Amino acid sequence: MQRNIIAISGGGFSKNEGDYIDEYIIQQVKKDSPVHICFIPTASGDAQGYIEKFYQAFPNANTSHLTVNDLTDSNIQEIVHEQDILYVGGGNTQLMLEKWRQTRFDKVLKEAYANGVLLAGISAGAMCWFEICYSEKTDDTYEEFEGLGILEGSLCPHYNDEKRQSLFDKWATKQLDRTIFTLEDNENLHFRNEKCIAKIST
Repeated sequence: MQRNIIAISGGGFSKNEGDYIDEYIIQQVKKDSPVHICFIPTASGDAQGYIEKFYQAFPNANTSHLTVNDLTDSNIQEIVHEQDILYVGGGNTQLMLEKWRQTRFDKVLKEAYANGVLLAGISAGAMCWFEICYSEKTDDTYEEFEGLGILEGSLCPHYNDEKRQSLFDKWATKQLDRTIFTLEDNENLHFRNEKCIAKIST
């Protein structure tokens, strides 16, 4: 069974209406019936406006979303396994991972991925799949923290931001044996079976 992750940096429906990367994600699911795609806005604090944008972006898909409160549903594994795509929004990566671990949703995601559900995400939703994250703790400080570990190494989105680039590069020089990926906004990576198979610019 093929396992797919699509990591998005600074594009997608949250930035651009009708962005090609969203179309690309849908195209990866080969089925005649409408694709089931579920939005996970944990990193944004389940921002309502963000959720509404998601529904507007995929009018021809079978859409749904999961708030933090939904993550503790007794049937959450079954709900997630019914999806073709799980799309994780941007925001606070560290807070998102903490919420997922508290609710054991991190394990739900890993099992869904192992069973062929496509994982996609922008910014925080792109970094989280890797072993190690290096991102904001506050506006002025960055720190290292553990990701989900599905993919090796670390990813820096928004690499065109000078401050982020400088801090990430300084940190990355100490990661001698770690695979490092950097993406400017509107650059995206497609991983299949944990190997990077494509870089898509939109």
